Amino acid sequence: MMAVLRVARPQRPIVRLWLPLFLLWLLALPVAIVALPLAAVIVAACGRNSVRMVAAYWNVLCALSGSHIEVQRRHRRVCLHVY
Repeated sequence: MMAVLRVARPQRPIVRLWLPLFLLWLLALPVAIVALPLAAVIVAACGRNSVRMVAAYWNVLCALSGSHIEVQRRHRRVCLHVY
């Protein structure tokens, strides 16, 4: 997955950043490994179905591809597109 971040300001060149998201996942992996036992305890304490929760998070992650977000404020515009 790749993300393109584009920042447009008046009378300045447009800045485009290509962000490989797999690098972000590699950085987040140690945090996820440490947080997984804590999340398992919380899910068990709440009495929720952990398989359904993991499936829901996986579906959200898979749905990120194709997202297009635009934010505009006065003289600035920021666009984020996830491929």
